[in-house]
Amino acid sequence: MAMAFAAASAWSLSLTAFSLPLPQSLRPKPSQLLHGATSSFPRPRRCGWGAVVRCAKRTGKQRYPSEKKRLNRRKQELLRQAAPEEGSKGRESGYWRLSKLAVPARDDPGKDFTGISLPLLQAIAKAIKFPVPSMLPDEAFTVIRKSFDARKVLKEPQFTYIVDMDVKKILNIEPRAWDFIARLEPKLGVVEYMTEEKLAVDLVSMLNVSSKGSNNVLGIRDTHSGMIYRQQKKPRVAVIGSGPSGLFASLVLGELGAEVTLLERGQPVEQRGRDIGALAVRRILQPESNFCFGEGGAGTWSDGKLMTRIGKNTDGVQAVMKTFVHFGAPPNILVDGKPHLGTDKLVPLLRKFRHHLRELGVTIRFNARVDDLIVEDGQVKGIVVSDVELQPGPASQKLAFDAVVMAVGHSARDTYSMLWQHNVDMSPKSFAVGLRIEHPQELINSIQYSELAAEVQRGRGRIPVADYKIVKSVGERDAENELDIAEPTRSCYSFCMCPGGQARHSLSLSLSDTPFCNIMIFLQIFEKACRLF
Repeated sequence: MAMAFAAASAWSLSLTAFSLPLPQSLRPKPSQLLHGATSSFPRPRRCGWGAVVRCAKRTGKQRYPSEKKRLNRRKQELLRQAAPEEGSKGRESGYWRLSKLAVPARDDPGKDFTGISLPLLQAIAKAIKFPVPSMLPDEAFTVIRKSFDARKVLKEPQFTYIVDMDVKKILNIEPRAWDFIARLEPKLGVVEYMTEEKLAVDLVSMLNVSSKGSNNVLGIRDTHSGMIYRQQKKPRVAVIGSGPSGLFASLVLGELGAEVTLLERGQPVEQRGRDIGALAVRRILQPESNFCFGEGGAGTWSDGKLMTRIGKNTDGVQAVMKTFVHFGAPPNILVDGKPHLGTDKLVPLLRKFRHHLRELGVTIRFNARVDDLIVEDGQVKGIVVSDVELQPGPASQKLAFDAVVMAVGHSARDTYSMLWQHNVDMSPKSFAVGLRIEHPQELINSIQYSELAAEVQRGRGRIPVADYKIVKSVGERDAENELDIAEPTRSCYSFCMCPGGQARHSLSLSLSDTPFCNIMIFLQIFEKACRLF
């Protein structure tokens, strides 16, 4: 019996882990496993008298300049080794990824154009040193990423591209390009060679392909022995919460063949929209159907941004984005540097997502609040569910499951209180508090874009609606306290900039076309500051 929890926690209960086989494309490569195993343990250095000192690994801006240069030289050498030798036949195939291709904003067709324009061909020709840009075939290039850069350090605002070049296509259409491709030199972060095109697929297609050619065993895995105990029937899994984590967990488990029940304490997205409208206009609050609870989670009636700091072009991130497109999101989110959906696009997307889950056989129950866990001999055996429209008590229902996935989000405080009563270890962590401020959108456009501000046209123009972010360190790191320990520096920073949106719950539609923008300003609060309370 098992429980998977959305937030990492240490459990005092003895739980075994539920395991389903991962698709081949999601499994870590041996090189990744080796890198993870070695990078977690810094190499010990021996000092005098036989002492062993383990040095903390410096990363990012903490590296010394000499370390950065050495690391860049090593990466550059690896790039040269990965690419075929100059003039060899190996260069007649494969792909070249061209990054940092700059097109002035005055020449670019605009933010909504994701094809190959003549100004972009000129930037590509400059990168590969091809003399006549108009002779390069459009079919040989694919735009991977497009973003807008209006920083003041630049001479003028520009669109920045990442483009993949198909060598076979370009040579078939324009053989004279061979002399330039043969001499193309890899350069870190600018020109990189790939033996095959990096095409991410959505999770639905990925899991379908994996399940057709897989003989993996479905069952329950013992965390101590690693053994998978085959089951005569499909594993029964309860997923609690229909936010992004709950929806994707149900999708993956359903595609892999588990018998999934998705429980949501709130309403379907259609009724939830009416309840939120009643709250905004008539001040009528539904405790279980509002901005926090309901199908889609808290982000459904929020800005709908799809930005991440973990790598926009990684396979995992692209698979999630492709899944959104599979369920109706506009394809330009795969290319935009700052992809944004908006509530008006999320609502129909969630309908299609729900319909697909039901086609997989996933049982979806709304108005179903999980009040307790059924624990026997230190193991979770099931859950206690009640209808939120009825009073808890005799109407509560006990359900048995092989595994429980808790994707309850941050607002279900009653659930966390219930877990605390079951002696689940919970660790306090630092958090942030702040306020949301609102500006006229035209003011931010004029500050960021100057004369280009007129091109925004409330989200319908060539230039994207302007945004900004700020960060400031507060406090002295070297200030000593009573324990002679340096206090950490706190950060005051912005979060969830919502251009062309509404300050009420940072709601924003797909066009970002309202006259105002808003942003959260946060101050970091550490655990020590909360001990007085």
